[in-house]
Amino acid sequence: MKWIPPWLAKAYARLHLAKGRDIFDFSEAGAILELKDKRPIGKTLAKLRTFGYMTVRRDPLDPRKKLFRLVDPQSIVLAMAIQSRAKTDDVAEKLRAVSGYLEYYVSGAYAAYEYHRYSATESMDISVRPDQLLTWIALLSEPNIALSIDEIPAEKPASTNIHLHSDFDETLSKHTRVIDGIRYLSPEALVTLGIAKENLNMEDVLAILIAYRKRLDWKVLLDLSEAHNAGRFLGCILDILNSESQKPLFEKNLINNILRRSNLHARLDFPTSMITQPAEKLYGSISSKWNLRLHLTHALVSKVLTDLVR
Repeated sequence: MKWIPPWLAKAYARLHLAKGRDIFDFSEAGAILELKDKRPIGKTLAKLRTFGYMTVRRDPLDPRKKLFRLVDPQSIVLAMAIQSRAKTDDVAEKLRAVSGYLEYYVSGAYAAYEYHRYSATESMDISVRPDQLLTWIALLSEPNIALSIDEIPAEKPASTNIHLHSDFDETLSKHTRVIDGIRYLSPEALVTLGIAKENLNMEDVLAILIAYRKRLDWKVLLDLSEAHNAGRFLGCILDILNSESQKPLFEKNLINNILRRSNLHARLDFPTSMITQPAEKLYGSISSKWNLRLHLTHALVSKVLTDLVR
């Protein structure tokens, strides 16, 4: 982010005086700014969005129409103070600079890569506190960043893609690790959420379990999985990986312990996101053991294993 030029600051001030944090549309903006020509109105609104002084979303009743909402001055000033502590405008530098001011953790595939180093992604998911969301919007907004906010996608693609989620979880925040000054969800939390909520694709889940298996805190992983009703699925995955690998990767006692702790009464589909695909017949005996209709494909498991182990 950066301070905006005087002409744009005056427009922001007039809009804020009239609307505060209320939503407004293009025509309202023109009336407030006393502009009739669509071009200067569009330029003003676009600049405010680019520099992080405003958010934009589509009208749910008319997708052709855009709705605007200003970021409050207090959030902008705090974001600028944090930006001044960062060495550059780079996202990583900004994340290092927020320590002591804003709470967050990086999740998703970007965080998973920090542990498995298997397949990288250019998209970063950041979970933040709802009451700090506006400061994050102001801080991270740059011309070269496509910023998605909760369910609102970025308007245009860019070289850097960031998705802000106002779903900061106090319990999960205890399961984080700071790597090179940036706070990431722990591998145990990533695996658990990837299985339980499928907010991480199965390739990343498998890659963490395989590549990071000797450094995982298994007690934490089992406790987290049990708390999220994912232990049964975790045990099945470990069973499958052992059956596919030339040398068992996980101790049988560990898998048997998970089996004893699991409620197997109801037959379930896993993963639910792949429910439209037929159950994998090659894993029939294992899926029966865990009372699952398993849609995790042999091709995916074999590929990750081959790339990381064989």
